[in-house]
Amino acid sequence: MSAKDRLHDTVVRALAKDGWTIVDEQVTVTVGERNLWIDIQAQKEVETSTILVEVKGFENMRSPIDYFADAVGKYLLYKTALEFLNNRSPLYMAVSEEGYNGILSEVIGQQVTQKLGIKLLAFVPEIEEIVQWTV
Repeated sequence: MSAKDRLHDTVVRALAKDGWTIVDEQVTVTVGERNLWIDIQAQKEVETSTILVEVKGFENMRSPIDYFADAVGKYLLYKTALEFLNNRSPLYMAVSEEGYNGILSEVIGQQVTQKLGIKLLAFVPEIEEIVQWTV
């Protein structure tokens, strides 16, 4: 099992504030003999929809482009595994507002997220609130 991101609990509380119920944390996805762990599974009863969320802070990093590349790689790995298993739950990458307004709002960030269909959920850590959903 992978370690929780530093902002994991913050995203859990932000989702709860936004009306989501946390169904599971560190969700195991098994493909062949390999286990992957997605940070959060949440559900909204009104919409009867379930989402999966991978938490990435995008703050205080030495190389934003390296961090972005790692985050994108992990997201695509999870997305591919879910598609292979016919799991249709949307996968979101939760990013701090700082990251969303940083590298993700730059041309390279926009091009990559659009081309690869990366869904984003931006949150403000200090107030534990979601401020943007990008699909």
